[in-house]
Amino acid sequence: MPKASNSSNAFDYVIVGGGSAGCVLAEKLSRDDRFRVALIEAGGKGKSPFVTMPGGVALLLHHKGLNWQLRSEDANLREGKGLYTPRGKGLGGSSAINAMIYTRGAAGDYDSWAKVTNSDWAWEAVLPRFRQLENNQRGADAYHGDQGPLHVSDVEPYYTVSKRFIEAAVQAGIPHNRDFNGADLYGVGAFQFTIYEGKRFSVRRAFLEPATERSNLQVFTQAQVERVVIHQQRATGVLIRTGSHASQFIAAKREVILSAGAFHSPQLLMLSGIGPADELRRHGIVPVVDSSDVGANLQEHVDILVHYRNRQKDSISLGPVGLAKLGWQTLRYWRKGDGAMAHPPAEVGGFLRSAPELATPDIQLHLVPTRFDDSGYDLRPAFGHGFACHACVLRPETRGRLYLHSADVSQAPGFTYDFMRHQADQQVLLSGVQQIREIMQQPAMAEHNGGEVLPGHAPNDEELLKRMQKHCGLIYHPTSTCRMGNDANAVVDAQLRVRGVAGLRVIDASIMPTVISGNTNAPTMVIADIGADFILADT
Repeated sequence: MPKASNSSNAFDYVIVGGGSAGCVLAEKLSRDDRFRVALIEAGGKGKSPFVTMPGGVALLLHHKGLNWQLRSEDANLREGKGLYTPRGKGLGGSSAINAMIYTRGAAGDYDSWAKVTNSDWAWEAVLPRFRQLENNQRGADAYHGDQGPLHVSDVEPYYTVSKRFIEAAVQAGIPHNRDFNGADLYGVGAFQFTIYEGKRFSVRRAFLEPATERSNLQVFTQAQVERVVIHQQRATGVLIRTGSHASQFIAAKREVILSAGAFHSPQLLMLSGIGPADELRRHGIVPVVDSSDVGANLQEHVDILVHYRNRQKDSISLGPVGLAKLGWQTLRYWRKGDGAMAHPPAEVGGFLRSAPELATPDIQLHLVPTRFDDSGYDLRPAFGHGFACHACVLRPETRGRLYLHSADVSQAPGFTYDFMRHQADQQVLLSGVQQIREIMQQPAMAEHNGGEVLPGHAPNDEELLKRMQKHCGLIYHPTSTCRMGNDANAVVDAQLRVRGVAGLRVIDASIMPTVISGNTNAPTMVIADIGADFILADT
């Protein structure tokens, strides 16, 4: 068993991953100065002028220093190219590159988790957690808090097409919902955002930066964890690699906590000998725990963008004139902190039902004042004047899988989503497209709607589905590859402890039994808050 080279390399808790979960854990566990806490991040410090600028999201999709830039290996999607999958790299994780939308999902999501775990995960238990973490601009009420570390703000829609979209949806008979985190999810309206005083308010700013003043917290950046070291079925620490230096052992006296996200947490489990035994042996890894569901159950919100030409030419364009305007707006933002770049791109949206008998919406819409393809990787459509509306399946039936390509952590894992294979998901997407088209035909959109570009008119649903298969994307909400549950195949138990190994937990979005009905960033923070209490209770 490796030994720490000196006492400075021994900690009570070692957290792997400095993203949305890791930053919350680092802050909460380091409050007690009896414990030494290490936070290990493979990326850098997560700082950039484009990170703090809300309108800089598109640039972050192509920023190799802040984005892992993964891609799925689905042979049936996008003509075999798979789906571009951006994930945050650096302190703050995906909260440093996401669209900053603050939603929680539906109450029923958490109650369904409780049915396969315990009451700690029920809605009535997690709602107080959301309120406790939140510092909402609107103040405190039954659904919101105003004393927490995480600033949540209203941002008045900037783009005219965003405002008209809400008006058009109301004309189509959909109610205006002024609070997607209130009593009801159904309706259309403006989102709330993790933005404060015109700047992105990531988990790094909310949780980690205040905690770095504590002497018992040490943050490692540019430190790639190679594997968890396990001795006699107990996690004793991790091996890390920094640059070209030899591997270094970081000891964990109490626990190792994987918070590396839905792709890298299961990858690290498998590299450490925890996963499907046959797959591990193929890569020369000695199985420690034969856990078939590590990497399985991958869930995401499959998405289709309905593209339109913009008659008014008043939204985001990457053509010569549009780039000049964006450059001027960027300078304005850096000088005054306002203008277009002080606004997130997906300002408004909604939650709809694919069938009237559904109690809870199963479709989410995001209206964006530009056009792009391949989950944001292909920006060529943005050279014209247009806008688009996302429709995504909130509770997909489809399950993908993550797997290893190598025993070397530096080689990204492979994964498939298997989108568009399940008939129920197909019907939800078809309903989403139909409802978007109905909204776009309303009088409020007449001045902007210059005609649909994609997926375009199709003679029947079968042909429309083929086009969706060619152009589908995702909403950047991967979950469930280390799902929790009470059954023997669950990767972690209801307290997020990895089955078969002591002193090891997974605490991030990968533990969700099912993906929630909305954006996953806020729920991931709550998962970490609950997980930290489990850890502290075991001390």
